[in-house]
Amino acid sequence: MNRRDFVSRVALGGVTAASTSFGRAVQAAPSLEQVSVRFVGMMAFVERADRSFLVATPGQHSMHHMTHTPFLMARAGSAMARALGMAPVPGVVPEAFDTTLIGVTPSDFVFRSLRNTSLDIVSGDAPEVANHADEMAMLHHIAPGKRVRGNLEKWASSTISLRGGRIENAHGHPDAGKLWSFGHYRQRLTDAVNFHGSRGARTTIRLTSGVEARTFVASDREAAALWVFSAAQPNGGIGEPTSLEHSEVIFDYLVDARAVVATCPDATGRKVPDTELPFAEATSASGGLIASAARMPPLTEFCYIVSILFGGK
Repeated sequence: MNRRDFVSRVALGGVTAASTSFGRAVQAAPSLEQVSVRFVGMMAFVERADRSFLVATPGQHSMHHMTHTPFLMARAGSAMARALGMAPVPGVVPEAFDTTLIGVTPSDFVFRSLRNTSLDIVSGDAPEVANHADEMAMLHHIAPGKRVRGNLEKWASSTISLRGGRIENAHGHPDAGKLWSFGHYRQRLTDAVNFHGSRGARTTIRLTSGVEARTFVASDREAAALWVFSAAQPNGGIGEPTSLEHSEVIFDYLVDARAVVATCPDATGRKVPDTELPFAEATSASGGLIASAARMPPLTEFCYIVSILFGGK
């Protein structure tokens, strides 16, 4: 694999195989914290009419010379991991995907592919999500007046519905928070977004893939942490971190939008440890629980998150 291409890119690819063992709702251990979900990589947060969000990861795009791999990560032995059917994947080093995980023990985490899978995350009774994430790439400013794809949920490799709670900026790469340009439009970009469940409310996470359905339920006093990664496996070429050619992918969320490459003269990329990429080229026979034979490169590009807002601030 090429040295400057990495994963925080778009999408959550991989394969979730059909299973005959269906999950049941599971209660976690008592705590004073909230349920949190950390999104890392290039994906789109689309605000719906009721102020809830649909998070979409792109499908396969050979024209962009990359294959996208979506996957979940949670702590091994946690109630959430058991409820969502997650399992170990040898060779995966979490800190290669997120700088906040530097120093963690890889064996403490388990994984699940998200391709062709949907998550429904509901916290409390109100549909609207409080949006404090203002460093996502604002497609409604970058490509004003363009329509969102009507078949977005069918086109995406996976989707996550967020209702209730709040989202906020987060950083998982040294180039996050820097000023990036899309032609004449400039803004600070983040490569990660944190979701927190509503305080004092129950949070439910439901995973569906074909006939499989698994549910995790946390009460208002239960802590649980989930990571959603969107990783890209490049097919060729050497990446340049100051000019992100994979920016073209984000414009596929819109109809007839002209692609503009994001640039930042201060971007440096990031050195990362060798790691396997989980669920790359997974098959139903493997249950999706495999890692790529190719290790991640030692230098990685910045991959940002996109927003498309309709309901207002």
